[in-house]
Amino acid sequence: MRPVGRLGQLAVAASVLIATGCATARYVVVEPGGGAVAIPRDTPENREKAAALMAQRCPGGYEILREEEVVTGSEVTKETSTEFDRKATEARTTERVSSRTRTEWRISFRCTAPR
Repeated sequence: MRPVGRLGQLAVAASVLIATGCATARYVVVEPGGGAVAIPRDTPENREKAAALMAQRCPGGYEILREEEVVTGSEVTKETSTEFDRKATEARTTERVSSRTRTEWRISFRCTAPR
């Protein structure tokens, strides 16, 4: 028996990696005295990127007001594979559907010194 559709499965996996692996810190709220930044996950590397954005917005210093995980959507993945018997007279197709909630980590801050 030989699975068909392996290339499609690899394409889905690659797109998920691209969507999650290349994300970086970004502003989600910009206000005169501060704002909020978002990072994909709360890791030391991502926090450094968030800190750089907050320092750029508040050169005189900043104070973190709140941190929270925010739901940004959901992701549904569908995998289909087809197997043929040895004589190629019968095919069996199986499908697997999975979903997960997409989230990001947000940090709200305010500048401690006037800009």
